Amino acid sequence: MTPQAALELYIHTLERLTGESIDDLDHVCRSNVRFKDPLHDVLGRQAMKKVFAKLFRVAQDVNYFVHDHAVEGQHAFFHWRLEASLSGKPWSVDGITRVTFDELGQVSDHTEYWDAASQLYGRFPIVGTLLRFIRRRIADA
Repeated sequence: MTPQAALELYIHTLERLTGESIDDLDHVCRSNVRFKDPLHDVLGRQAMKKVFAKLFRVAQDVNYFVHDHAVEGQHAFFHWRLEASLSGKPWSVDGITRVTFDELGQVSDHTEYWDAASQLYGRFPIVGTLLRFIRRRIADA
């Protein structure tokens, strides 16, 4: 499978992923895949599936959209948006993911880049207030 075809299949899988379809990752990820984001750094498909399963347990009405993507050799990048409801309030995260495919077209590495400070921690009353204060101080410096 070409990296372009592998990416299209992976995006298709992620955009349709639900709490009930977590096992679909078995078809597109190696058993020893590395998954990394600002909150997790896990090795293995089962550990990756636990990260996604927790998302679907904690958040409601989860929707994942990929806007753009590019492939270069065995690596691919895509820009995405996650929309959900967290504690009954709308929540969205925008990010970029870098994936590496093995020779069979399976994902061997999935690394997400997104701003946890503003897109997650900032939602908490005390932490959010502190982060906004720090941002203003840095911006005014």
